[in-house]
Amino acid sequence: MDTRGLDRYTDHYFLNARAACEHTGDCPRVLYQVFQRGDVVLCGMHHVIDLLRPLAPAIEVLALSDGERVSPGETVLHLSGPAVQLLTLETAYLGLLARMTRVATNVREAVDAASGKPVLFFPARFDVPEVQEYDGYAAKIGGSAGASTQAQADAFDQRAIGTMPHALIAAFRGDTVAAALALAEALPNEPLWALVDFVNDSAQTAVDVFLALRERNHKLAGIRLDTSQDLVDLSLQRLGIKSHGVQPELVFEVRKRLDAVGAQEVKISVSGGFSPEKVRSFEQNHVPVDVYAIGERFFRGSTPFTSDIVGYYEGDKFIPIAKMGREYRPNPRLQRIRL
Repeated sequence: MDTRGLDRYTDHYFLNARAACEHTGDCPRVLYQVFQRGDVVLCGMHHVIDLLRPLAPAIEVLALSDGERVSPGETVLHLSGPAVQLLTLETAYLGLLARMTRVATNVREAVDAASGKPVLFFPARFDVPEVQEYDGYAAKIGGSAGASTQAQADAFDQRAIGTMPHALIAAFRGDTVAAALALAEALPNEPLWALVDFVNDSAQTAVDVFLALRERNHKLAGIRLDTSQDLVDLSLQRLGIKSHGVQPELVFEVRKRLDAVGAQEVKISVSGGFSPEKVRSFEQNHVPVDVYAIGERFFRGSTPFTSDIVGYYEGDKFIPIAKMGREYRPNPRLQRIRL
């Protein structure tokens, strides 16, 4: 394989290293070892294998699988082959593992907190479009139920998931009911989830939308609460409650008001500033949420991977050699990958 197509994405010192090996013709077959330092959900190995596959049969790969829990310092990949072919791949495969492991780990934490309720992957607006396919795959590995763009949702083999944006309500001059009716008539075969916080009166807006749709023989599948963390919803203000943003009191009040008009089947989705800790708190307090939609939080943190040559081969003989502190560490969990 000619790996030079990756050159513009590769740290330049690896290009220098390849040039030196090519000049001397004296670089041996080596063993690379890859690890990271956190308690994470591994993700990205599928893409790494795709990256390495054109090098077969010159290389051998032992790896853990996407979705496996990995402990700090645990070896996730042993990669052996001619140094001159492997030197310039390090930047790419470490980047794939780092990004997707971070996303998958963050998603899994939220999914574990949600007590089996769906967690939707909604962070597309927080990064460049080109990463969405990788992020969608990571979200699936993490256990998310779906994603907001088709580029992400392709990993789930399903259609993208969405409700309505505040922009649609604004386009209908701030009238959530009119926006919901228009959406129901434009997409009669799509489940309709109404965003109900535009005028900061979520309980009343949810009831108004439900009644208006029912009068036109349309079904309201659910509502989404997305109240700003700087505001107290009017439905709570009337009760003398001063909880900012989407808090349990708001969800309970919306559920109560919907049930009072016969909308027991209408589900409630929440979004806006949800962390795994907040999801866990909602579940511990039995807040009547049906779906959690989480965005920017899924991109937080860092899960950097490190790759080192830990030995070389003279014929069939393996000779350990590594930077101090990065010695060869076998891992019985590694599985041989057929490229």
